[in-house]
Amino acid sequence: MEFVNEENKQEDITNKLHELIKKGSAKAYLSFFKKYHEADIAESLEEFNHKDVQAFFKNVKPEFSVEVLEEMRLTEQLELINDLKVELAAKIIEEMEPDDAADLIEELQETNEQKADRIINALPKKEASEIIDLLSFPEDSAGAIMTSEFLSIPENLTIEKAIQKLKKEDPPDSEISFYIYIVTKKNKLIGYTTLRNLVFESPSKTIKEIRNDNPIKVHSHTDQEDVAKMFRKYDVVALPVVDKNDILIGLITVDDIVDVVVEEATEDINKLSGISEIDEEKLISGNIFLAIFSRTPWLLLTVIGGIIASYIITTYSLLFDSSHFSLAVSLSFIPLLMGLGGNVGNQSATIIVRSLAIGTIKKEAPLKYVFRETLVGLIMGLIISGIFFIYNMSFTSHSLLFSGIVAISLASNICIAAIIGSSLPIIFKKCNIDPAIASAPFISSTLDITGQLIYFSLTFYLISVFAI
Repeated sequence: MEFVNEENKQEDITNKLHELIKKGSAKAYLSFFKKYHEADIAESLEEFNHKDVQAFFKNVKPEFSVEVLEEMRLTEQLELINDLKVELAAKIIEEMEPDDAADLIEELQETNEQKADRIINALPKKEASEIIDLLSFPEDSAGAIMTSEFLSIPENLTIEKAIQKLKKEDPPDSEISFYIYIVTKKNKLIGYTTLRNLVFESPSKTIKEIRNDNPIKVHSHTDQEDVAKMFRKYDVVALPVVDKNDILIGLITVDDIVDVVVEEATEDINKLSGISEIDEEKLISGNIFLAIFSRTPWLLLTVIGGIIASYIITTYSLLFDSSHFSLAVSLSFIPLLMGLGGNVGNQSATIIVRSLAIGTIKKEAPLKYVFRETLVGLIMGLIISGIFFIYNMSFTSHSLLFSGIVAISLASNICIAAIIGSSLPIIFKKCNIDPAIASAPFISSTLDITGQLIYFSLTFYLISVFAI
């Protein structure tokens, strides 16, 4: 089998797209869609100007072009739909998965509410109602990311009748078709089966006989992060969504959860880096002032921390008076103390925030994880301070007193850094604050101040002891 280079494949798609947009026939477009995946087509369209992208979507029937649109970034979808005529935009959105259509309309409402309303009014009543219902759910909830398309059958049917019913419904070629949910006459979820069971079981059996009575489900208001944890725990490709009365109202598929996982991970990384909540695409390629303002607040905290640290150093310099070692030597080791403390604190915070996010840390006993990180910090501190003490005594002219001060300060600072870095996310979680807010600038500024206080206090104390 001939190996196809990915770069060459994308170049081939781009060249064919250029030809199609210039003078492609309906037959040529159809052949093109059969040969290439919609994700590759969407990637190639990123290289085209906006006018050519519009021409592509105007030339292709919505039932084909929608699959490409759904693979495009949300900002690109928004730009395209914003510029298309309402009638064509409505036809494309009508063909989209309900959850993807709702996401696009929601974004459009923020920038062009009038256009969004006109598109909704141009949609068939069924599709418009589905989108409006999905938009009514809280942001980041299960209801907001679910699709209203799912397969359900009553339990009193035979397998033969059930298959006939499903054929009439013409289910889509996606994860939606994998599970078949069993409901009462009032659409209350009571069980599920799979497409495999319908195919391999005897046609004369009833659905009740092959029903699994323990469907794993989520409530419409469950947080999307908790939904992601359920997908990971139960290893499923889809989860049904119910309301407070156990009425089946939607389905969340694994492709939506992949998006959630990426979104939540990006959000946590940004927060740990001291960046305010902002869409990743806007951070990379959006308004430059928006990117600046999203990153500035935590940096201002760092400035405040630096001012406090500077004041502490100035005060220490004025009070320092020792014949054992000079002020310059004493101050020269502050960067080492601050750097090690900040790194250890951020390591601990990252480990704890990540563990909280994926559910590794149990709510019942969070303190044991703080104790563990403290012990790890203490042992690392002893190892590093021991090595540094031996180095100072063997290869430098520093006194035993000064080497001891630096070594003890290092061990203490690393241990405290581990305590602060591991405990802050857990405290925030207990207070219903996103633990990722315990970001690198916050921890670094805190540890810069505490590290200096430990070092300077220890210096003054031991100098006074040895001066007697």
